Amino acid sequence: MTTVTDFEEYSDVDGAITLGGVALANVQYDVKWSRDVVKAPRAGARSDRNLPGKLTVTTKLKKILIHDDAARVLGYSLNDTPLTGAAEELKTGVALAADGYTAMSDTVIAAASRIRATVASSAITTGGRLDIVGEDTAGNPLTESLTVTTLGVGEYVTGTKLFKEVFGVIVYSIRSTGEGTLTIASVTGASEYTVGDPVVFDLVGTLTKGSKSITITQPNCWISGSGLAWTEGGKPLDIDLPVEMYDPGDLTVDITTA
Repeated sequence: MTTVTDFEEYSDVDGAITLGGVALANVQYDVKWSRDVVKAPRAGARSDRNLPGKLTVTTKLKKILIHDDAARVLGYSLNDTPLTGAAEELKTGVALAADGYTAMSDTVIAAASRIRATVASSAITTGGRLDIVGEDTAGNPLTESLTVTTLGVGEYVTGTKLFKEVFGVIVYSIRSTGEGTLTIASVTGASEYTVGDPVVFDLVGTLTKGSKSITITQPNCWISGSGLAWTEGGKPLDIDLPVEMYDPGDLTVDITTA
């Protein structure tokens, strides 16, 4: 009787892909190579001579975007050194006794960062809204509204937008039982990719079936394009990533058997 383990056909189930030595999941990987044909005309003949020419390698990654590795598939095409945010205290003692605007003591952040408001004294008993007013990395006006609920001392709310400068915050309806205050600070944990040199990496695709293995290695690769295309809700986002090799002649194909 023949069982499934007796079949020896390769399939994508048996494949693994690594980018820069790190496994890349949820991806379709296409790599093809072809050789140009150089045609040499001949006198006294009814056909040209066909000579082998340059080698061309075409590589494409089709990726389902997962937040854990978004930087590897989006940011890598723009820059190999992202700005990762800076932790700086911008203002302590933002009073919650009345609505109004409070200017920051420190307005400029070393790197574009998310902003966090932490309860410094007296728990918040009445929620409201906190508006952060500043600029992005391009110097454009930027405002973010944070919904603030009842919070204890040491608890916080954190924004999602990246600010390079914060001029001040506006308190709406947020109150505490005592003389409550907030501390406004920037936090690390955000990544911003500006245009620069792309990340250069090795791309390795491996198919293993039992004791047989095919490994295609492409050194010194870089992602030549990226982006997002939104579709209807309820579906994950796919992105297409064309990959170029510095030298297609460095392509290797290893086939091993036990």
